[in-house]
Amino acid sequence: MPKNKRGILRKEVIYVDGKEIEVDTFDAHLQLGSGTELASIDELLREEEAENSIRVALSEIEVISKKYVGKKRDPWYYYEAGKALQFVDKQGLIDRRGLIWRRMGYDLRPDLFGGTKKNAEESKRYPETMYHLGKQFKRNVGRATFDQWYEILKFKDIYKDRALLEQVLMACENGLSGIQLRQKIKDLRLYKVKSK
Repeated sequence: MPKNKRGILRKEVIYVDGKEIEVDTFDAHLQLGSGTELASIDELLREEEAENSIRVALSEIEVISKKYVGKKRDPWYYYEAGKALQFVDKQGLIDRRGLIWRRMGYDLRPDLFGGTKKNAEESKRYPETMYHLGKQFKRNVGRATFDQWYEILKFKDIYKDRALLEQVLMACENGLSGIQLRQKIKDLRLYKVKSK
């Protein structure tokens, strides 16, 4: 496996005696006699370390989820869960974030990330939203509903710019609907580009 394309554990379906079985598989493979055994072992160890971190974060999120009955649309649940997902930054796993979100939200615990096991690509959305909301100031979390945060966090240039984010959150506090909020974000982004 090339060094820049690091993988992660994933679910795979195999057949044993004609029966379909779902198993965990690593992306890295060890091929004896290839001359790359040490690099392959190193890659397997990194994948195992990432898997262990995923399991720890899932345990933390499970505890958090018990505090929130209506967790599906509660920005505080997403914020607290997002704090647990910051391990990707701390452990240098940012380049594998999408794979980690898929592993968590599709393979292992879809119930913690939006409810049901959906399509694998779609399963990444909720952990990604949690991750970005977990980076926001705690004092700002209650200023917008879950749906408003979900919209805001689609735009990196908005949520990373404190002045623009403040304008958007003030608009949210004034009760902007989804369509109005999208238009406000579009206007702010356009204004920012024009003012450069």
